[in-house]
Amino acid sequence: MPAEQAAVAAVPLDSIIDLASRLVSIPSRAGIDAVEPILDAASGWLEQQGLAPARLRDAQGRPVALLVRLDCRAPGPAICLNACLDTAPFGDESRWRTSPTAGLVADGKLWGRGAADSKMGVSILAHVARFLATSPALSRGTVYVLFDADEHTGAFGGVKAFLAQAVPRPLGAALGYPGDDALVVGSRGFLRVKVHVAGQAGHSGAVTDRGMNAISKAAALISAIDAQPPPRSTENLFTFGPCATVTRIEGGEGFSQIPDRVVCNIDIRLTPGFDHDAAQAWLGAIIAGIDARLPAPAPTRVEPIDHWPPYAVASDHPLVAAFLQASRHCFGRDMPALVCGPSNIGNYLAAHGVPTVCAPGVAYANIHGTDECADLSTVPSVYSMYCAAVLDFLNRG
Repeated sequence: MPAEQAAVAAVPLDSIIDLASRLVSIPSRAGIDAVEPILDAASGWLEQQGLAPARLRDAQGRPVALLVRLDCRAPGPAICLNACLDTAPFGDESRWRTSPTAGLVADGKLWGRGAADSKMGVSILAHVARFLATSPALSRGTVYVLFDADEHTGAFGGVKAFLAQAVPRPLGAALGYPGDDALVVGSRGFLRVKVHVAGQAGHSGAVTDRGMNAISKAAALISAIDAQPPPRSTENLFTFGPCATVTRIEGGEGFSQIPDRVVCNIDIRLTPGFDHDAAQAWLGAIIAGIDARLPAPAPTRVEPIDHWPPYAVASDHPLVAAFLQASRHCFGRDMPALVCGPSNIGNYLAAHGVPTVCAPGVAYANIHGTDECADLSTVPSVYSMYCAAVLDFLNRG
């Protein structure tokens, strides 16, 4: 593949590192920092390269993403490349080796919040867009390059705004997350619910008529969930199976009152063999058993919060084939095609008809933790892989 080999030989490493460092220096913590400064910085660089980024807004008119669209000379399939501009919080800044926004390049790494997740990915994909915009090898189809500033909030406003106006709809998407050990072709889904456990209020010092302690009943429910985990099945790829975790418990007031209500947050991770309906039935059976054993004035109530189905892209899909071939060539080794436990934007895209992979990215350490960093030695392989995979996918489509 001469075009792909040319891309490998012309990796703009210094420019990629410089842009990533500049982006890290701009705080963009989800739900904390204003998004305009990071959008302005990324947009300014793209405009300097002769690209034309559009600023996407959510239903409330808030800016949530940048989109670069490249239309080729001839019609063909469309692909979306996506990475996020917003980040996790800093945590205890006193524990960092330097400021989380220093954008320090040292010891072969870029340091700072978002260095790995995913401002290096943004910088790599911005340079991929620049390469593709001038590459004669890109002769058909459409390339969307999307930078979401509303990813770490969990709202995914950028990708939602993109899908609402994307014509043609992409036939595949690749997410610029870090990690150079696999091509992630799917992930577990989730069902998130709030479980409202009722009790009977009373005085904590009473000798009789002590009521029903909602916290005690909630504790019994939590113990039952731990003792009866979701059933495992022998599923291709999803060998680790589903799981359920109680992530929050809230209830009770003061010292002298027996609590009459508790709310538990429960996160249930889904697989193709343990889907939304199966999860509801599993949880419902456990709740029914606790309600029968510990009756209260009102039954336990389940409040649905959110649900994404699991997904996996078929091994023979052109998107998977293109990234496996490109990663083999650019990393010099075969990448396994795996599914992962956590969900990601791919669940949302797949649920809306867009097969999605998390392509191999830069090696990293301490994502969402102290001293987050990206390994600069892996940048050339990631950049070259994207250039090659996009050309291959559009030619296959």
